[in-house]
Order: sequence, then structure tokens, then C-alpha cells
Amino acid sequence: MHLSDAEFEQYQTDGYVVVEDALAPETVETVRERLREYTHGDRAPDTFQSQIEPAVERGEVDVAEEADAVRKFEGLGMVRDDGVFRDVMTDETITAVAADLLGPNLKLLRSAAMFKPPQVGSEKGFHQDAAYYPIRPFEHVTVWIALDDATPKNGCMQVVPGAHTDGLLSHESVEYDTDIVIGERDYEPADAEPVPMEAGSALFTHCLLPHYTSPNDTDDWRRALIMSYMDARSRFTKSAEERPDWVDSVAVQGEEFPGCV
Repeated sequence: MHLSDAEFEQYQTDGYVVVEDALAPETVETVRERLREYTHGDRAPDTFQSQIEPAVERGEVDVAEEADAVRKFEGLGMVRDDGVFRDVMTDETITAVAADLLGPNLKLLRSAAMFKPPQVGSEKGFHQDAAYYPIRPFEHVTVWIALDDATPKNGCMQVVPGAHTDGLLSHESVEYDTDIVIGERDYEPADAEPVPMEAGSALFTHCLLPHYTSPNDTDDWRRALIMSYMDARSRFTKSAEERPDWVDSVAVQGEEFPGCV
């Protein structure tokens, strides 16, 4: 799988492109089952972070069990220590498209699972992924893989087409120390375009593309797996001592380069 000329142009112009059926249905089901083993089963997320929905954590919303309110998993331990997630990281379709956009030498910057539990999943405000990471150049690509059908009602991705050309905007912290949103009110929901997707499809977004997701007010889960790739020639702009704990890299394919990520 490689991008067509039209798809490549769309990514450059709009800052995103959707690849349908990027993962096979059986792979999607395997990932969903593994995530449930971590949330409701015997597997413990010891090597990556787990967050609970803020309203549930504050006691404002009740759930049958805390596992029904997991907001996200975050950390490269997901791919380092679990073969199911690592297989997605190296999936031929995902990496082929990432290489079309970044070149053949790839490293993984981020792995995460985003949950929007039924009637509980909260909004994630407008932000740019580049704001989280002290990395240059601003060219890394976030791959948002739908594990359930994502719709405007259950919190599908909403993007501002073409706004990746506006550069890096200021952000401010909300809810958690690791949760930030664009501080300047440059964008409103009316500026965004929903990107509904079927399970197994993948949304490739430029790291400077502003995007947000609305709450999940339905009775259906809306889960997604995230893999963020960068050119292996990218550089960290802070020393290892200064970087946040979540800023690291994992080799995916191609060459590695001294002094780079």
C-alpha cells in the first residue's frame, strides 16, 4: 500500500489523509481484545501510563467499575513489551504510508490507545501534536487507527484542513499535566471538519494540524490506537535530562543516525 499522487497532495494541502482498511478485521479484533485484557482482565499496564476520565476521577460521574472509565494508555512500553501493539507499529501498510510521507528511515515517537467509553468519554480540546514534543523539524506524522466505527456522535476526529501551515500555536494545560489545548482561540468547532471512519481505517495527520474530538454521548465504544512516526534524522531539542518521561523513540525501519532521535 502506497499513497496515490492525489492522496499525497491531499496530505500536503490539508494536513491529513485517510487510508481505508489499513488494518485487517482480524487484526483490529486482536487489538481490541488485548486492550480489554489490560482494562478488564489480568494484564497490568506496568510499562506505560493509564488515565481515568476526569469526571469519574473527581467523583462527578459513576461507573460500574473503574475499567469502564479508562481514558487512555500512553507510552512506548506498549510497543516495547507487547507484541500485539508492536505488530501494528511495523504493519506493512502503516509503515509504507508513513515512509511515503517521511522517507524510508523511521522511528516511533509515540504509542497510545485512546478510549471514549459509552456515555463517559469526554472531549479532547483543540491541540497540535507537535506541542507535546521537543523535536525538530515539525514533520512527524500521527497515525490514528479506528478500532470501532468512529462517528461525529461518538467522538470521531475533527480537523481544521490546511491549518498545519499556521505553524506552532501556544497551548495551555488542562485537567492533567500531560493534557494541553490551544490557548489562543484561533479555532472553533465550526472551523473543523469531522472525519468519520470505519474500524480498521487509519488517519494520517501532520503534527501541526489542529484537531479535537467531542464527547461520546452514545452507547457504543469509540476506541483508537495511535502510532506516531518521525524521520530518523529528527533531533530532540532538549537533553535527555530535560525531556519529559514520555519523550523517547523506538527504531522501526531503515537507518539510524548519530546524534539524532
